[in-house]
Amino acid sequence: MAKDLLTRSEVLELLNIKAGTLYAYVSRGLIKTAPHPDGRKSLYFRTDVDRVRSRKRGRPPQIAAAESTMHWGAPVVASAITQIAEAGPSYRTRSAVEMARVGVSFESVAQLLMTGMWQDNFAAWPAIDTPEDVKQMIDHYQASQVATDIGNLLGMVTFALGMRGRGPAEIADGASVPAARLLMQTMAGCLGFLQTSRRFAARQAFESLPAFILRVSGVDASPEALRALNGAMVVLADNELAPATFAARIAASTNADLFNCVAAAIGSHLGFSTGTATLKVESALLQTTSAKDLAQRKSLVKEYGASLFGFNHPMYPGGDPRADVILDLVRALPKLDVDTRNTLAFLDELRAQQQAHPGVAIALVTLARALGMPDGSATAIWVLSRTSGWVAHVLEQRTMGFLLRPRAKYIGSAVLR
Repeated sequence: MAKDLLTRSEVLELLNIKAGTLYAYVSRGLIKTAPHPDGRKSLYFRTDVDRVRSRKRGRPPQIAAAESTMHWGAPVVASAITQIAEAGPSYRTRSAVEMARVGVSFESVAQLLMTGMWQDNFAAWPAIDTPEDVKQMIDHYQASQVATDIGNLLGMVTFALGMRGRGPAEIADGASVPAARLLMQTMAGCLGFLQTSRRFAARQAFESLPAFILRVSGVDASPEALRALNGAMVVLADNELAPATFAARIAASTNADLFNCVAAAIGSHLGFSTGTATLKVESALLQTTSAKDLAQRKSLVKEYGASLFGFNHPMYPGGDPRADVILDLVRALPKLDVDTRNTLAFLDELRAQQQAHPGVAIALVTLARALGMPDGSATAIWVLSRTSGWVAHVLEQRTMGFLLRPRAKYIGSAVLR
């Protein structure tokens, strides 16, 4: 488990530098500091140290530039889809945060991402029948314990949808958008496995995806609940070249079909350092939500908040506006239960006392629980929402016509520092 904060000696060893050089990095703002518990020393943010480490002196400029690009650097692929700014992501020049706040439908946002076309009014998607062979595969999964494995189930479903010639047909017939709609609709139906009945659900004709998710989850689709879930899905739809998105683009550059590209993205998203943050929030940070229990976890957040739970996203140093929107939508829900109120107060205290800004994983788990959805729902909603962005990047990558294949710099048996 990587600590978020490093001691002076740890930084000097990792960077192989002298104390004076470290102080220079700090004075230039390259490495930020946090107060040590003893009140006299300083601790150093690992993300900044890693960024400096990737630019070690003595490397050829071209190689150093390439390595720094791969490590939280400048975009490595030209894209017209999403731009990240302090105020949050913009999808094809439209602010995701503002669209979430004013209630633009997720379906309209997905259409904008995938096709570049803007619809002023909500255009409901017609229901598409999930193929029988896929439903049979899902039925065989009913006896499994899937509450903590919903992400892998969605990956299995994605592969299954690409079988029986449907993957090649998506490319040959130019049916990418209908295929994407089928994929997201089928993912939403899989949330039924998080209920005690563990059963796949079918979407009703012209039912919005947020309304479908709430119905499958046994939640009353009140206007406030719909607005909250829809807004969360909007801000989660894309975040530029996140690792899973890059994986989807790499697969697309090999001319893989849409289903295989999204499956590659899901596999990357479920890595320990990314999408599974929702599971860690559920099982560790917010396992119990009494005021006393939450207060005892403040030290855990201080030491491991970023690496375990997604606090202080490196791309949003002043706080993640996507998470802020989701939490605002939670606060607007009527009749919040005591657990949700405790959680919101806990997050406010962390922000004020530790400058620990919550990320989307924490906000999404808070929303799902406030709505009365079972654990595991946050993971599924994140994957489903981000699928619209993955599809958009797959389609854009196809137009570029080149293979994404970086080169390695062979260093023999040398030990990486």
